[in-house]
Amino acid sequence: MDYRWEKLKRKLEEKNLDAFLITSRVDIFYFSGVWVEGAALFTPHRKFILTSPMYREETEKIKNRWEIAIYKNTLENTLKKIAELIKIKRCGFEQNSLTFAGYKRIKENFSSELVPCDFVGKIRSVKEKEEIEFIKKAAKITLSAFDYLRGILHTGIREKDVARECINYILKEADDLAFDPIVLFGERTSLPHGAPTERKLKKGDLVTIDIGARVKGYCADITRTFVWGSPPSKTWEERLKLLESVKRKAIERIKPGVKSSEIHKIVKEELTRKGYAENFLHGTGHGVGLEVHEEPFIKQKSNASLKDGMVITVEPGIYFSGEGGARLEDTILVTSKGGKILP
Repeated sequence: MDYRWEKLKRKLEEKNLDAFLITSRVDIFYFSGVWVEGAALFTPHRKFILTSPMYREETEKIKNRWEIAIYKNTLENTLKKIAELIKIKRCGFEQNSLTFAGYKRIKENFSSELVPCDFVGKIRSVKEKEEIEFIKKAAKITLSAFDYLRGILHTGIREKDVARECINYILKEADDLAFDPIVLFGERTSLPHGAPTERKLKKGDLVTIDIGARVKGYCADITRTFVWGSPPSKTWEERLKLLESVKRKAIERIKPGVKSSEIHKIVKEELTRKGYAENFLHGTGHGVGLEVHEEPFIKQKSNASLKDGMVITVEPGIYFSGEGGARLEDTILVTSKGGKILP
């Protein structure tokens, strides 16, 4: 984990910061390797974990590398004492994870200047070899879950039944779910993030399944849409072929240096050309890692450029209220040779 600290130290130097405060549980894990509530405080020469007595035992495993501050009253009071002790003047914080209420509490107890920053997500967006291996394993389990779920589909099975089977399968093979399964039938496939219901499967229904496994904290995110029990209508056959073609074109453009907005533009323009501009309701994708949605975001207003080692999704979708929808999504590794579908 020390090499991650080195990356953060360089950012402190760039921003002329004496210290940096992290309050996100995910970010604390990324830098420390332990899942705790509280905060992590970094300086160029020291690093602290501030947490409650509930996590004392958990922090034992890192006490040779971190200074552990177990607070009895509040995090803010403990943070104030440390800041005064080591004379922090300018302290950065991760603006995308600290709530406004949390900011106010810290500000009231903290005489140092607080500087909003957004670079932790950018550091996390480029994956190391071990992280990529965890995501690959999660993607492999996710794809095997699709095979299992296709095999149990039958007339009359409910969306909830398939979601439950998915949960049970993934939890047997992986450490956890990346997110709650999305399982939708028929007209309900028009809901991009609909929750499973009592809706029963009928012959000829569209089926959308969006699922992901989690391995060692790292997520996969894959979606499939297909017609069950009979060939699709000509209209839906054309729409599904279009989404597959659009997805392939977007993946072919993936390589280091390409703007993520350019990937989105390819998808948007293709769908617009076919008359589906109003039916494409979301961005083209997002980063995947310790969180299922993280940087970089593949959307029109993103300024991010793709880098070797990033893991992203590409997920074109079109939706028609009352009729149904379709989304096709893969988890992609950005490499020097282009985009590689995982696993």
